[in-house]
Amino acid sequence: MIPSLLEDVNIESLIRQENLPQICSAADRLRRHAQTAPGTFDTSSLQLLDDLLAAAAEAEQTLALQRARIRYLESLSVTDEMTGLLNRRGFELELSRALARARRQNESGLLVMCDLNNFKIINDTYGHPAGDAILRAVGKVLKRNTRESDYVARVGGDEFAVIMTHASVPQSEQLAKKLSDLVNGLTVPWNDVTLAVAASFGIATYNRLSQAETLLFMVDQDLYRHKTPRLVALTGGAS
Repeated sequence: MIPSLLEDVNIESLIRQENLPQICSAADRLRRHAQTAPGTFDTSSLQLLDDLLAAAAEAEQTLALQRARIRYLESLSVTDEMTGLLNRRGFELELSRALARARRQNESGLLVMCDLNNFKIINDTYGHPAGDAILRAVGKVLKRNTRESDYVARVGGDEFAVIMTHASVPQSEQLAKKLSDLVNGLTVPWNDVTLAVAASFGIATYNRLSQAETLLFMVDQDLYRHKTPRLVALTGGAS
């Protein structure tokens, strides 16, 4: 018969609730009892032990799948589907974290904003798929040419941002210039034309005293100081 120490365990309820800790605890108690007093177990009790162990394994697998699903959904909430970069929410979260680290550890860093020039013309002329191709291409350039410690985001329709952490200001500014040169040298083949990307960049440094609102205002001001009328250009037929 079932040992008295487990008579209060409602196995079916535990399985329905997928209560892994209690299932594992009950299975472990049965296992230990079977080892110390095997004669007290009849066939039905041993079958119960097998059922418990199977239920524990199934519940563990179910919980693992649920956790993976939760992680996936959480990643979607901060990820831009078009480019795979952080979205606006993800950017704001990482900026808050970066500034908090700067305050705790007396760090400095750089915020870079990138705005594609007259991007609407591409969408109006060639359709949104052409514009999407440019967005993905710009996102790849920014991501591939930043460090693992940096955060790259698409914060608006044609706006990108990079948070450069754990770096000196001269080092960050040098990298920001490199990003500007790479993006403005980018071309994207589309049907019978090649789209040459044009973008404006703005930068603002931060330190332990910086506040997010002020930093964003400063980088926007710098961006518009460098904003040029140059269009996203078309070059000859794509071969």
